[in-house]
Amino acid sequence: MSVITLDDILTPEEASIFLKMGVKRILRLAKRGEIPAKRFGREWRFKVSEISKWFEDWQPNTFDPNKKAGEIIGALNGKKKDRI
Repeated sequence: MSVITLDDILTPEEASIFLKMGVKRILRLAKRGEIPAKRFGREWRFKVSEISKWFEDWQPNTFDPNKKAGEIIGALNGKKKDRI
């Protein structure tokens, strides 16, 4: 990979090298809308300035499955009460 500037556009393979993540993980994040990306047909592209900002703001392990499960259970219990 040559010198990268903030205006450069990367392929998934180049983005994976830049972010030091696997290509499959980059594509999974893009499909979920969790990383800034543009899709052109079947091809994904990543702008260096956007994924750099995303990486700076990224906070790993902020998802708490127990909290989310509690919210879902609470919502389901609330719906059941409305039906009675």
